[in-house]
Amino acid sequence: MVAFTRNSAAARIDKDLGAKLRAARLAAGLSQIDLGASMGISGTQIQKYESGSNRMAVSMMIALCHVLKLDPMAFLADYFPQR
Repeated sequence: MVAFTRNSAAARIDKDLGAKLRAARLAAGLSQIDLGASMGISGTQIQKYESGSNRMAVSMMIALCHVLKLDPMAFLADYFPQR
């Protein structure tokens, strides 16, 4: 089993995805509370995703993309460079 530390690549990705979520939420004009309410979760949970302290499941990322009207590649494109 691989152990992830807060300085690991996974933790950096969590922080990056959180920053992208925050930017998308702000661009949509939503508060953390408003976005959370539309997802059936708390604004605090959105804050934890945005800070990278909680990891987003793929299913949650897809649901967030539906609410924010984004393609999931808005979050993931940097990790899948064009060939």
